[in-house]
Amino acid sequence: MSSAHPTGAPERRRGLGRFVGMTALGAVLPGSGLLLSGRRIIGGLLLFSFVALVVGAAAFIYVKGPTAAALYLGVRPNLLTALVVAGVVGLVVLAASVIHTAVVNWPSRPQTGKRVLATLFTTLLVVGLIAPAAPAVQYVMIHRDLVGTLFTDSHGRGTEGASPIGSGEDAWRDVPRLNVMLIGSDAYPGRPGIRTDSMIVASIDTRSGDSVLFGVPRNLQNVPLGPSNPLSQIYPEGYNCGRKCLMNEVWNEGDTHKDLFPGDPMPGMTATRLALSEVLGLGIDYGVVIDIQGFSALVDAMGGVDVNVRERIPIGGKVENGRIVPGSINGWIEAGPQHLNGYQAMWFSRSRATTDDFDRMARQRCMVGALVNQVNPGTMLDRYPELAKVAKDHVYTDVPPQHLGAWAELVSRMQQGKIRSLPFTDKIVKVGNPDYDRIRDVVQNAISPQPTEGTPAPSTPTSTSSRTPAEVPSTPTSTSSPSSTGPKQGLVNVKDAC
Repeated sequence: MSSAHPTGAPERRRGLGRFVGMTALGAVLPGSGLLLSGRRIIGGLLLFSFVALVVGAAAFIYVKGPTAAALYLGVRPNLLTALVVAGVVGLVVLAASVIHTAVVNWPSRPQTGKRVLATLFTTLLVVGLIAPAAPAVQYVMIHRDLVGTLFTDSHGRGTEGASPIGSGEDAWRDVPRLNVMLIGSDAYPGRPGIRTDSMIVASIDTRSGDSVLFGVPRNLQNVPLGPSNPLSQIYPEGYNCGRKCLMNEVWNEGDTHKDLFPGDPMPGMTATRLALSEVLGLGIDYGVVIDIQGFSALVDAMGGVDVNVRERIPIGGKVENGRIVPGSINGWIEAGPQHLNGYQAMWFSRSRATTDDFDRMARQRCMVGALVNQVNPGTMLDRYPELAKVAKDHVYTDVPPQHLGAWAELVSRMQQGKIRSLPFTDKIVKVGNPDYDRIRDVVQNAISPQPTEGTPAPSTPTSTSSRTPAEVPSTPTSTSSPSSTGPKQGLVNVKDAC
C-alpha cells in the first residue's frame, strides 16, 4: 500500500536528486519547477510573469542604455522606491514558490540524513534569494534621502533668467548650451566667512555633451558686476577698490549686503554667479558648492586618487612678507606618480606657499582630470553610502528636483562627449588689470565648434570693439609638450591635464 504525499497527491518516485533539481530550477526560473511538477496554473502564471518582467527590463535597458537607464531611475526616487518595494514583494512570492516546489517534490520516505539535507538546501536557497533585498533597500533609502536633501526648491534660484528647460525626450531642445558654476570653498571652523578658493564654470553643449571648464583666478581685480547684480548699487564702477576687492571676496560682499538680495537664501552665491557671468560673458544657470572638508572626504570616499605630481608640493605652509614661516610646513607631496588620500589631495589642490595662484589653478585642473579618469561605476556603487554622505554634508546646489530628469539625459550625453579645460592663468590674463573683453573672446573661441588650441598670450587692456572672436591672437605653443615642472597650460582635454 502506497503512502500519501504531504499535498494529498498520490505518491510517485521522488528521489533527492529530483527534489534538488526541481527546487533549484524553480529558484532560477520562477514557476518552472511547479510547472514540471504538475502544478500548471500557478507554475505557468509565475513563469509568464517572470519572463514578461525580464523582457520588459531588458527592453528598457536596451532602448536607453545601461547608464541612461540607471540615471533615469536615480533621479526619480519615488519610482525607484516603488520598484524596490515591488521587488521585495516579488522576492517573497518567489521564496514561497520555492518552498511550495520543495514540498511538492519532497523525497519519498526520506531517511533522516536526506531529510536534513533537503531542509537545509531549501532554507539556504530561500535565504540566498531574500538576502540581497536588504542592501538594495538600504541603498535606495540612502539615495532617496540624498536627493531629498541636496535637490530642493527651498534653495531658491537667487537669480532670474535661468534657461527654459523643457521636458520629454529632448528637454534641452531650447537650451543649446548650459553653464554651471562650480565653487570650492575654503570655509571651515575657526575661519569666518566663505572664500571661493576655486572657481570653475562648466560650459556644456547640450547637443553633443562636449564641455569646457573655465578656471577663474581668485585674485582677479576690477571685477565687472553688471546692472543685474545688486552689488552694483554699492560698486557702480565694478568691484574696484584695489587689492582688497578680489573675485574671491564677492561672495562675502553678497552676504554682508544681504539686504540688497531680499528673499534670496544665498546672496553670496547669487553675487558670485552674476559676477562670473560678467567676467566670462556666459549666462550661468546653476551653481554647485563644495567645501574643503567635503573635497577631502570625497577623495577618501573614492579610495584616494592617482596623480602625476610635477614638482614637490608642501603640505601646509604660511607665507609672511614673502617668506615661508618656519615650522608651518607639515610635510611634502613628492614629485612623481603618487596615490594621494583626501588630505594630501586637498593640499595638492590648494597649496601655494612655494608656487602661486596660477600654478594652483593648473593643479586643480589636474586633480579634476585625475578624478574623472578613475571614475568607475562598479567602484562608485560599492562606495555609494560614503559618497552620498559626503554630498549630503558638504555639497550645496540650486538644481531643483524637477530638473533632475533633464539632467540625467544631459549626463548621458556628456559621457559620450569630451571634457576640455582652460584656466585663466597669467599666460592669458593680467589679474591686476584684466582685459575682460579679451577674456570673453577667449571663452567664445573655446566653446566654438573648432576652437584654437594652445595658450593665448596675455595682453594689455585695449579697445576690442572691432575685434571678433575669430581674431583673438594666440601663441602657437603646443599643449602636448609641457614643461618638466609645471602642469599643462591652455585649452586641453581634462584627462590629459596632468
